[in-house]
Amino acid sequence: MSEISKRVKSLLLAQKHGVLAVTDRATGIPYGALVNYVCNEKGMPIFLFSSLARHTQSLLVNPAASLLVADLPVQGDILTGQRASFMGRCVRLETDNAVKATYLVTHPYAAGYAQFSDFAFWQLKPELVHTVAGFGQIATLRASDVLKT
Repeated sequence: MSEISKRVKSLLLAQKHGVLAVTDRATGIPYGALVNYVCNEKGMPIFLFSSLARHTQSLLVNPAASLLVADLPVQGDILTGQRASFMGRCVRLETDNAVKATYLVTHPYAAGYAQFSDFAFWQLKPELVHTVAGFGQIATLRASDVLKT
């Protein structure tokens, strides 16, 4: 695994929220939603979404999505921090107690939501990863070079 792949994987594993971009079902215009996530054993992002949410409704029509995660600097120019967009498709997961348990370790306040029938776990299956790690440090990688796909 290359050094940049290692850095991108570390970034994804270290964060627990990002912006999920989808194609809005009503307008066809890109829509971004702030989301929580946790990674499964392969490093794939897992989400807990309500079926009522705009991004969930959009994923049902078009599963293409991108998750932007970032290491935001405490001060100074936000664009100097590393960030990566994981681009692929989202799939709804079958109910799985192991996935639920893993998610709730990182997001324990979501336990109540996870009980509601309109909430379900989703997984992003990335195909490409575009990363910017500062000026002149830009790369587009196959997801298989970063994650255990």
